[in-house]
Amino acid sequence: MAYRATDDLQGYLKDAVLPRLKLMHKPELMFHQGYKSRRSTFTIRRRRRNLANIVFLDSAFDGLVNDWIEEHVPNRSLCLDDEDRQAGERFTVRSSHRFNIPELLLPAASDINRVCDWLDNFPLQTVQRVFHIMFPATKDWGFVTLDDHDCDENFKKFHWTDVNQDHPDIHDLSVVVACQPPWIMSDEFMWQFTQLQSLPEGTTRPLRGKERLWGKLWDTCVHNQTHFFILTSYQQWVFGWTTAYVSPVIDAQSRSPTVMHALLYWLSSALRAPGGFVQPVEVAEPVHNIFSDDGSGLPVAEPEKELEIAPSLSSWSGTSDEMASSAGAAGAVALDVSDRGVDEPHGPDVLFKKSKDPALTWEMIESWRKKLPAKRTENESFPSPIFASSVALLPDLS
Repeated sequence: MAYRATDDLQGYLKDAVLPRLKLMHKPELMFHQGYKSRRSTFTIRRRRRNLANIVFLDSAFDGLVNDWIEEHVPNRSLCLDDEDRQAGERFTVRSSHRFNIPELLLPAASDINRVCDWLDNFPLQTVQRVFHIMFPATKDWGFVTLDDHDCDENFKKFHWTDVNQDHPDIHDLSVVVACQPPWIMSDEFMWQFTQLQSLPEGTTRPLRGKERLWGKLWDTCVHNQTHFFILTSYQQWVFGWTTAYVSPVIDAQSRSPTVMHALLYWLSSALRAPGGFVQPVEVAEPVHNIFSDDGSGLPVAEPEKELEIAPSLSSWSGTSDEMASSAGAAGAVALDVSDRGVDEPHGPDVLFKKSKDPALTWEMIESWRKKLPAKRTENESFPSPIFASSVALLPDLS
């Protein structure tokens, strides 16, 4: 008997492993063809960035993802079709044989645009369908391509956002998905990127590749006024927060968690869904309006003035004593997933200073995680997607 993915979303996602990317040529040949482009056109804007300590989340990230999937993804039938014909959404990543997911065939990738076709049609389209089923209030959210007309032809971006609204509160909940092809961003390079411990400011030496990539991601996130980003070559995935956390590298064929697990968790965290990733209050500083579109720096407000946003991230040194003020942004967006800010789960005693010593920083992270609530309480205001009725979900359009 063949099941729909919606008959057991949790069971479907357990075995929903991305199909292997087919390349037109050998990676080594494609690398040499794209090497000059990578060296000459990978540009970053001349902005002030100073990330004193980039925290590697290590295996803790896997546990956070797996726990969230187990608690929040439905494992019973939702009485919905897999395909939403009106929205043009469906499941494209195949799972175990018990789930009837039609096979989608794409041509082998010969350039970055073909890689993005695989990225868009498999993981992004599938996670968008899952997300809209679990959180029907986000039906206007989706992935759109970003084209800022820069000269980095091998650096493509998608933006998870509300496609019908453009508002600072929407930006704060969005996610940037950046892609470079695997023949340029190798497995070794992805690992080196996650091991970077700081991003220097004002250095006279040439920036290394992983530093330039961090700078490019910073520019993209600041331009789109969002913290959350995902970096991928399709074959390898990293999930990050601009100031500054990165996950371990997750392979396209990995399990527990799968890429689909991590994608769903990270998008949910950005929208402040229950149980998602919560940053220590010290680092949860919004990136709103740090720079104008022309790249010029905006003046930093005087400390005694009351503002709705925290001081600029552009000069953040990792030693600020100021608490973030992004709480409540989600409330203006009328999403089912959240109506409060990221710092509300914390008490006033959970305020950390980010040490430049990686060991001390990790102790801070572990101490912070122990203070987080392990489970939702009965009085929590968020509706659980597991127990959402079929009436509240997207309609069956068969």
